[in-house]
Amino acid sequence: MAAALNEFASRIRRAGVVGAGGAGFPSYVKASSKAGTVIVNGAECEPLLQKDQEILEHFTDEVLEGLRLLMRSTGASRGVLAVKEKHRKLIDKLEAAVKGEKALSVKRLGDYYPAGDEYCLVYEVTGKLIPPGGIPIQVGAVVNNVETLLNMARADKTPVTHTFLTVTGAVKKPCSLRLPLGTSMSEAVNLAGGATVKDPAAMDGGAMMGRVVTDFSQPLTKTSGGLIVLPRSHALVQRKGAGRPVDERIGKSACDQCTLCTELCPRYLLGYAIQPHKVMRGLLFSQPDRKTWSQWALLCCECQLCTLYSCPENLAPGKVCVSAKGDLAQQKVSWKTSSLNSGQAPKAHPVRPFRMTPVKRLMHRLGLDDYKADAPLRVEDYLPERVRIPLKQHVGVPARALVKAGQRVALGEILGDVPEDQLGVPVHASIVGTVTSVGDCVEITR
Repeated sequence: MAAALNEFASRIRRAGVVGAGGAGFPSYVKASSKAGTVIVNGAECEPLLQKDQEILEHFTDEVLEGLRLLMRSTGASRGVLAVKEKHRKLIDKLEAAVKGEKALSVKRLGDYYPAGDEYCLVYEVTGKLIPPGGIPIQVGAVVNNVETLLNMARADKTPVTHTFLTVTGAVKKPCSLRLPLGTSMSEAVNLAGGATVKDPAAMDGGAMMGRVVTDFSQPLTKTSGGLIVLPRSHALVQRKGAGRPVDERIGKSACDQCTLCTELCPRYLLGYAIQPHKVMRGLLFSQPDRKTWSQWALLCCECQLCTLYSCPENLAPGKVCVSAKGDLAQQKVSWKTSSLNSGQAPKAHPVRPFRMTPVKRLMHRLGLDDYKADAPLRVEDYLPERVRIPLKQHVGVPARALVKAGQRVALGEILGDVPEDQLGVPVHASIVGTVTSVGDCVEITR
């Protein structure tokens, strides 16, 4: 695979660059494609998180350099920085920075959720709708997170050894941080002054699409974007932490088919065949093993808006859709083979502009109003005594360890790599130290 890559794509592969705002898709694949438009996803629509804003504010020139490099690599003639209009000072700075460059511009987004969903973002920037089940390159676009572009710009000098994240919620000093990969979540929380509640949990990645964390010894990875610390008794923690049997049992008995989950679904409003209420209806016909095979879930973007905002009965249609997608995948059913796939192109719903979900209302619904606080970037370096660096921090094949216990490693040294003909990237040491153990993670002690 690497033999067919251009020089820039090869460089960012060697540096271990992956998507820092999602599942960690290896960035060299996008850099190897041919596109007309490169979009910088600075929407950051997860409530309370602001590390992308801080990166754009403090490292403007480097992000723009990453954008130019990616445009050159893909042959794109247009580069767009998509940022919410409410960040007026930041937009003024970005517009001043790209002034005089005809190929670069700033797109002002409304303050709604999920503005950062790439189907929504591509539509807002280009006016084009990605084919159902498809990806942005099918309409000539490449989308990358802000931190990913920063890592691309630095790839010729340093591999990815650190991650940016916001630590906020029930902490004494909300802040955004740049920390070595493998640093424990507990250290990140302590750097934010520590939790202000006795029995904390956290949302890793955001209140909407993040996962519930109760074990703070877990390591930070390339895709860590934020920790929202909350009391374990908080309704959001309880709802997101409920298991599949609970969600399906309650949904089966209580869903009255009001259709609000569908009517407010961002993908449905773009014209895609996603209808969460029909997935909930499918619970009534689920198999004895409780599998949910409703194909109306296949185009779900997993934003969880229907679960955490739309449903008036606090049911979990979004979580049920995620379960259904997993069940269908086991049966090898995809959108390509779905009976719902008519081959027709989507068409945005005429009422879409009036049904977008304001983040302010979303925060109130989530019970997060009391935790709204500025989380500025703290630029000082932090050096942990120990890190645990996972060998799989990306979509694709896990990196294969190249080091052994007792070995001394330097900052940026390759700890594990992926064969060139397989999807994946290497992982690198984030501190200078001695390898103390090798398993799913490489543990290094100073």
